[in-house]
Amino acid sequence: GYTKLVLAGGVSANSLLRRRMTEECQQRGWSCYYPPLSLCGDNGAMVGAQAYYEYLAGHIADTSLNAYPTMDIAKNHA
Repeated sequence: GYTKLVLAGGVSANSLLRRRMTEECQQRGWSCYYPPLSLCGDNGAMVGAQAYYEYLAGHIADTSLNAYPTMDIAKNHA
């Protein structure tokens, strides 16, 4: 079974989540790891900045563009 938990990304900066996950791991006898808060930033600002520059460059998609969360990255989708 599992004995270690790692939380990362923007959500791992949430202090309540860190506290509850630490408590849960202690109760189960698991180790719990978090990166330093300085490395837990959300990249939403970066995505927004890139979108701004794409817009300025005239790279605008039509309404048919949509997320494809199960896309096979091994295939050529160009």
